[in-house]
Amino acid sequence: MLFEEKDRKYQGPKTYIENDFDYLDRSARKEAARVREFLNEWLECFPEDEARELISRIRSGDKKAFDSATFEIVLYALVRGLGGQLEVHPKLENGSEKRPDFLVQMPNGEEFYLEAVLASEYSEAERTAKKRKNVVLESIEKLDSPNFFIGISAKGNPDTPPPGKALRGELSNWLSSLDPDAVAMDVEENGPEQIPSMTWEHAGWRVEFEAIPIKPEKRGKGQRVIGVLSGGARWVNAWETIRNAVRSKGGRYGELKTPFIVAINVDGHSLDRIDEVQALFGQEKYVYNRTNPDGHPEVKRTPNGAWFGPDGAQYTRVSGVWIFGGLNPWNQVTRKNTLYFNPWAQFSVPASLQRVNHAMAMDNKMEWIEGERLSTLLGLPESWPE
Repeated sequence: MLFEEKDRKYQGPKTYIENDFDYLDRSARKEAARVREFLNEWLECFPEDEARELISRIRSGDKKAFDSATFEIVLYALVRGLGGQLEVHPKLENGSEKRPDFLVQMPNGEEFYLEAVLASEYSEAERTAKKRKNVVLESIEKLDSPNFFIGISAKGNPDTPPPGKALRGELSNWLSSLDPDAVAMDVEENGPEQIPSMTWEHAGWRVEFEAIPIKPEKRGKGQRVIGVLSGGARWVNAWETIRNAVRSKGGRYGELKTPFIVAINVDGHSLDRIDEVQALFGQEKYVYNRTNPDGHPEVKRTPNGAWFGPDGAQYTRVSGVWIFGGLNPWNQVTRKNTLYFNPWAQFSVPASLQRVNHAMAMDNKMEWIEGERLSTLLGLPESWPE
């Protein structure tokens, strides 16, 4: 069993440096209890060896391992909600030693292979920098700040670990020099631009702190110190990460005689249909007519998508790509998801999968069709896990 029955008392939030499993395992909140129950219940459906491997990944403390293992569990539950039966890591008929995540058999006799993969908008350097930042944020939360919340707006990424203890000392001295009542009056009379600020820099990371006065009746109540947190603007590129995920799986298992679906869970906040379509069919470009420069440009696609490249259709073994936006065990009932059908696939997406949100090319246009809600397939209320 992943989570044991025990007395849990912690009612607070997840800390900045705490991994997901440790928080779930110590939290007494009802939301955490429901997530634990969901994962425990579905893990029992896996073969013993497979369940043991998933539990090891979830408990490892590594975020990527946690996310990939829990994504596989949620996918398993979704397919079961569609009526499918799943074989975990099936042997392939082509003799390949590599095994996809699942072989699915639907009630109408249709079969397909299903592979789960993560894709992220963030580079390895950005993920490393985030860990460094979280250590500093956790250090700031240890401040004794009964009179002020701290607002944080940051730009860039630290190339080396920031000195959290030294920063905490600077912040403590700064906050001690401020009168919360005087600040509150100044802000009320002259606007939020009067909120005091302090700038701090370290190895490419520039942070602006704001001292936001706490209402007198709520001062010293043990609330969190950080009240507002902004990471600043950054360039994002979700479509290439999706495309690369499809390419990484498209030829992994050799020739197949059964439809092959790749499910991609995208870690990011900017995912939209433009990204998804570009990833599969190629990047949008606008072509102007030199003889009529004032006319409307023609929208075309660069041949750099997962399914369409310089030589035409490619990765035709991938029948469909099921894209999820930032799905995790807490938000699984509400996350955006779409199954894209490959118009050039060797084997078409099984008709039974048209029950989920899906998109297909019809008359040279992409059509999006709404399917059943994830909450329905998972048998969970829309408000879950609350």
